[in-house]
Amino acid sequence: MFTKKWLVGCMLLCMSSSAVLADEGMWLLPGLKQNNEARMKKLGLQLSAEQIVDDLSQAIISFNGNGTASFISADGLVLTNYHCAYDGLQQNSSEEHNYLRDGFWASSRDKEIPLKGCRLIINRKIREVSKDVNTYLQAKRGTKKNTYQLVQEFADRYQREFPGLKVSIRSYRNNTLHVLYVMQIFEDVRLVGAPPYEIAKFGGETDNWTWPRHGCDFAYLRVYVSPDGKGRPYHPKNVVYHPDVYLKVSDKGFEKGSFAMSIGFPGYTDRNATSAEIWEKRNVLNPAMIKVRTARQKILKSFMAQNEAIRIKYAAKFAASANYCKNAVGMNEWIDRLDICQKKKASEQAFIASGMTIEQKSRYSQMLKTIETGIHEAAPYNSALTYYSEVFNNGCDMLNFINGFGSIIPQVQQKDDAMKKNFITNIKMHYKDYDEQVDRTVTKELFRVLKENVCQDLLPDFFQKIESDYGGDIDLFVNEMYEKSVFSTQERLLKAVMDKQYNIKEDMAYRVMEQMEEKRKMLFNQINEKKEKSSQALIEYARMLPDFRAGDYYPNADKTIRLSYGTVCDLLLPDGTEKPFQTMLSGVMAKEQPDNPEFRLPSKLKSLWQQKDFGTYAINGDVPVDFITNGDVTGGNSGSPMLNAQGELIGLVFDCNWESMTRDFNYDQNLHRVICLDVRYLLFITEKYAGMKRLVDEILKK
Repeated sequence: MFTKKWLVGCMLLCMSSSAVLADEGMWLLPGLKQNNEARMKKLGLQLSAEQIVDDLSQAIISFNGNGTASFISADGLVLTNYHCAYDGLQQNSSEEHNYLRDGFWASSRDKEIPLKGCRLIINRKIREVSKDVNTYLQAKRGTKKNTYQLVQEFADRYQREFPGLKVSIRSYRNNTLHVLYVMQIFEDVRLVGAPPYEIAKFGGETDNWTWPRHGCDFAYLRVYVSPDGKGRPYHPKNVVYHPDVYLKVSDKGFEKGSFAMSIGFPGYTDRNATSAEIWEKRNVLNPAMIKVRTARQKILKSFMAQNEAIRIKYAAKFAASANYCKNAVGMNEWIDRLDICQKKKASEQAFIASGMTIEQKSRYSQMLKTIETGIHEAAPYNSALTYYSEVFNNGCDMLNFINGFGSIIPQVQQKDDAMKKNFITNIKMHYKDYDEQVDRTVTKELFRVLKENVCQDLLPDFFQKIESDYGGDIDLFVNEMYEKSVFSTQERLLKAVMDKQYNIKEDMAYRVMEQMEEKRKMLFNQINEKKEKSSQALIEYARMLPDFRAGDYYPNADKTIRLSYGTVCDLLLPDGTEKPFQTMLSGVMAKEQPDNPEFRLPSKLKSLWQQKDFGTYAINGDVPVDFITNGDVTGGNSGSPMLNAQGELIGLVFDCNWESMTRDFNYDQNLHRVICLDVRYLLFITEKYAGMKRLVDEILKK
């Protein structure tokens, strides 16, 4: 059981119609009572929808807008994934104190490390306000404001009701369903503990997005607030936050078939994507991402292997890039293997057949044809634009800085105020994780990727200059750009910013980015022109889907808090291969490869295994490590608590399996699995490996 102070957790949802796979859906919390409670209780849930919405949800945290965490103690202790806290570990690491490699454990609360730029948000209140908002929209019909503006205007009323908190209203089902979120923000977040990389990310990129897994992907943080209980940035006089609700952590385990649910903040899904949109993802967008990121990662990996300082600088960038790159590879593979485009076409034929008249059927058919035509005609331009984004926004760090901040430098140069001070801070933050030699090498290779994969007439003008003035030698051009540009080093850029006479627009790298931006605007215009009619058709199609899907329809994920449910279960593949639901520490030891950095283990962990020193966390002489459920999650759910029927935390979501790479626009109950860290393994690592029994006592209230 749980109380306001000793919270139990719960998460997932169920479908309101038997026509839908029982475990499909990332559900809005206010609709749980109507849509999901009965089904969840049939599967074993022992909480009410009201307990989930009004109490439990307050323990679930949005982590920097890109992940999930949860409160797990009365003293503001937070649990999330190691990979969610990766930036914080990286920003505080050095060659002397390499927390990425060695892990970090605060010996006392005064040794906990403040994390810069970390922002945690909880929902203090979640309420459906459809009736009031729709009445207001009806009353304001005919005004010049659009629906979005009117909804935000209405939200201001609640803002006055909840001073000091952030208020937002999200609208769904063609602006007929409206949900109010009243949020509290915390900005003083401190690192408490995290295992070393070899334990947290055991298996590395080889095992990423696969099952079985043997990682221990977790980190502890703690929230601090002002003495009057308000969230504010780090201050030495801030005090520990005592949440009204936190999750009870259970070390009692579970069985195959046990009810399991997760609550988190999934990113963005498009379960209503058309076959044409999936074709576009498969054949236009993903190939560009894969080619650019694969080329960059190869270079980064080489430099990182040779130099520990460079590894620290680029660790977070490499991890993020590799993660999404492998995701795209898997997505393309499973779009093909599951024949997703054809399945979507079959669904679209059902939509066309739902028309009541011949004319209506014809209209539906033409709508989908218009969508397909626009997407195919825009494909060459969309491909080129994706290459641009990957190279200039995500690939070349120097050019990325110019892309983000270059245009305001002439203004900053003429000032001596807070704006210049803030800009200098941004420069130092960006160049802290930058190495000129690495970036120069990356830029050379990515310019070659651009030249080989983008039509000549869609390339920036400087490629013509490379041909005419540099004999086609990209290396020669890039070397000169880095040697001449003030953007190639932090020191030169800071000097230029302080020099009011220096004309930044004459800088060679600045001109390269101007030409890139000019070509990018042309691509945007071409895409918009080719897709003008298809975009309107997509809007019309989306408006019709709620009625077509009826009770089976649920809103796409949009970074708001959602619940998903399922059971602990094995993975049975179409070829008959069965993968059990749980992995064990013995499997970690069996996978060890001392000469492979992805499968290397610390000597202390091997010693604990040899001594069978497992504490209270053993099962038949072994320790449970990871497990899977058949829930429905996506990016952003990383760090979500996996909860049992009583709402107690039994695991931590950290990944999905290879077979689920199409999950953003398709759900398959038989193949899609949520990969979770078993709470018993993280407690074992905390107590036995790190020697932090005081943390375990805090978590388990001993």
